[in-house]
Amino acid sequence: MGSADSDHLAAGPDEGKVAHPIELFFDLVYVFAFTRVVGFVVHDHNLESALKGALLLGLLWWSWGTWTWSMNAVDLTNRLRRLMILVSMMFIFLMGYAVPTAFGVDGGWFVAGYLGSRLLALAVMWFGTLHDAIEHASIRSYVPISLIAPAVLIIGAFAGESARPWIWLAALAIEVGAVLIAGQAEWHVDATHFAERHGLIMIIALGEAIIAVGVALTAAAGDDASISTALAWRLGVGLAGVAAMWWAYFDKMQTIWEVRLHEADAATAGRVARDLYTLLHYPMITGIVFFAVALEEAFLHPDEPLTGFTRWMLATSVAMYFLAQALATYRAWGQFTYERVIGVGIIALMAAVLTIKAELVVLLVTVVMLATMSAEYWRYRDEVKANPHLRR
Repeated sequence: MGSADSDHLAAGPDEGKVAHPIELFFDLVYVFAFTRVVGFVVHDHNLESALKGALLLGLLWWSWGTWTWSMNAVDLTNRLRRLMILVSMMFIFLMGYAVPTAFGVDGGWFVAGYLGSRLLALAVMWFGTLHDAIEHASIRSYVPISLIAPAVLIIGAFAGESARPWIWLAALAIEVGAVLIAGQAEWHVDATHFAERHGLIMIIALGEAIIAVGVALTAAAGDDASISTALAWRLGVGLAGVAAMWWAYFDKMQTIWEVRLHEADAATAGRVARDLYTLLHYPMITGIVFFAVALEEAFLHPDEPLTGFTRWMLATSVAMYFLAQALATYRAWGQFTYERVIGVGIIALMAAVLTIKAELVVLLVTVVMLATMSAEYWRYRDEVKANPHLRR
């Protein structure tokens, strides 16, 4: 963030539209879906379940992202559009319910939910932008290529269980390719709304991490439901870890990305929104969900050393979260926050070698995350002090 970038940040974002209450309600089905992904990964607690969980999370993310682009482009005071959103929620609810058996008997139901949600989102975007010739032209170019991946998912649903993950992975790769192509077109993006919606889904994911701590400690306590000093301490340690993740995103990163999207012109806004949010927020979301898995595994046995799987999940989750944020900031302003890379290295080393209590490892990881962000702030402290938009 050099002096030229400071001038941009000082200008601050213009006011745009805010999230409609139905969008907040819409996100609630993803609370359930994220919970199911955490449960799916924890159930088998191995590398295969983690990779499959990331794949399912990617498809859930794409369903959410398609709707976010649609809701950003249209007026949600229209009752028919709100009804279509509510109908779509049922499809997403179905996807979430099918998560634990998506690679088994319920693969067809998972794909049915995905297909229904995607088609409704595309329909809302198609008919809701008929008044905007430029936006609608971009949508017309995107819709045909956006239907390839759902077709591949259908094929995967009827394939054998061993082949299904690979076919669905190909479908997700096709989805990424489709947005890379579509991002070259001209899109009218409301930056305030787009940034707010992504911040809200991050809150949803962080909420799942808090739930994971509570669920694990409840299970660890067994029949003894009384609160002890040790339990209160562990609740605090778990919450502090999630709070550090919140701080890493909302202290100033969210504002930096939003201001960059505001600065983009019509020709480049689609690419900026695609890169900063649609693509780079996926590893952030996955990082939070994996962090929830690590916390649940750690607090199921807080007095014991971390298992190999928990060590891997803890290091991977922070790496995905922090490195994606560093890349997004580099994409936005051309400045690389190397403090986060150093922090990831330290956390990976601690997760690999420490044999102390699991709760203490979580505490030390939290301390390192906070120290990393403090060092980053110290390097940019003059710019942060000079720009009220970074101090909010």
